[in-house]
Amino acid sequence: MRAVVAVSVLALLGACSLGPAYEKPSVETPPRFDAAAEAAGIWPDSGWWRGFGSRELDALIAQGVEGNRNLRAAVARIRQAEAQARIAGADLYPALSAGLSDSRAKRAPRNPSSTTTSRGGSGVTTWTGSLTASYQVDLFGENSATADAAATRLESSRYDRETVALTLVSDIASTYFQVLTVRERRRLAEETLGNATSILELLEQRQRAGTVSDLEVAQQRAAVATQRAALPALQLAERQSLNALAVLLGRPPEQFGVETRTLSDMRLPPVVAGLPSGLLERRPDLRKAESDLRAANLDIAAARAARFPSISLTADGGTVSGALSGLFGPGSFFYTLTASLTAPIFQGGRLQGQEDLSRARFEELIETYSQSILAAFQDVENALSAVEQNGEQYNFSRAAYDQAREAYRLADIRFRVGTTDFLSLLEAQRTVFQAADAVAQAEAARYSALVGVYRALGGGWDGRTLAAN
Repeated sequence: MRAVVAVSVLALLGACSLGPAYEKPSVETPPRFDAAAEAAGIWPDSGWWRGFGSRELDALIAQGVEGNRNLRAAVARIRQAEAQARIAGADLYPALSAGLSDSRAKRAPRNPSSTTTSRGGSGVTTWTGSLTASYQVDLFGENSATADAAATRLESSRYDRETVALTLVSDIASTYFQVLTVRERRRLAEETLGNATSILELLEQRQRAGTVSDLEVAQQRAAVATQRAALPALQLAERQSLNALAVLLGRPPEQFGVETRTLSDMRLPPVVAGLPSGLLERRPDLRKAESDLRAANLDIAAARAARFPSISLTADGGTVSGALSGLFGPGSFFYTLTASLTAPIFQGGRLQGQEDLSRARFEELIETYSQSILAAFQDVENALSAVEQNGEQYNFSRAAYDQAREAYRLADIRFRVGTTDFLSLLEAQRTVFQAADAVAQAEAARYSALVGVYRALGGGWDGRTLAAN
């Protein structure tokens, strides 16, 4: 009875932890985002990319989620964390092992009339079966703290997978828009090159007629060559963007392509921002940072408990017989019960150093977590500001392009009828080319900024995590 009471008291004591109680760091959050949103909402849509109205983009993202290697690696890390959690939790339960062994000993008979041992004798075989149960009493919570830390790191690995998935989807959308932007710039460059070539043909005709000088022809040839030189760079940029997109999907880049030709085939959805306080719950990277912080706090408890005594209980039971068939016969059973107490006395400062290391790591993660929150609010503010400012830039660029195109049209007409000089036409065609390229890039910036908003807001993540398959 005394033994039962003692074990019960030890079990109750084992529920106590010597580590510090965890308190979530307090970080000041702004009452609202400074950049105004066109539409308010608590959460972005979890399928936010569907708002762009592109079935091809939907299909590409589905392929990326299925085939991206980084996402598969994140799932493998979840499986590793699951295994580590099972390993760490095993010490909370008794260990049971079984064994079977045999031994043979030879007994030599003695000659009664002599003190020497005679030759011969008989051999004796002994069979032993055993069952051993051992349990380390978690007196100060070391095993439970270690197991809880491993379980918390498993949670952290699942948040990491969601972070990788959010980054992947954002990168696919951004790279897809980049491909379409380069294609639009190529189209505009080829259109401008066609106009410049037609003007060059007109100048060459007038040169043969003696109405324009060689200087004007040379200037236009230089303009045509400059515009032709821009095409290979755009073609290279398109190919490189397609290659990057293929790799994101987990596919080889050879022969990979997309069908959509321009951003004008897309639509720009409204901005959804939500409340700043919700940002702490909707971003998986912040949830991961907090999980790492809680795990580090549990490491302190485990390191602290390792400095105190530990108690191990062992029960051995078995049976011994001279014949295997009689191993479980009457009178062959035996058992032993043992308890041992061990306490560290001198470890050269190793245990204290481990505790100090765990505390310093915890303090580091507090600062890292706080900095991550501030950076998250910065990401949202930057993205919302980019949406607003890039929208204005696009409107101004579009207006400038419309005016430049009209000026080029008028300069072309007047040059053909001889009411304006060639330099005015040359400057007009250079301006319209630059304005058209600026519009294409400004439009791309609007799409990129909107992707940045959804990425900064957590992509509509609802807090649920997926287990490894």
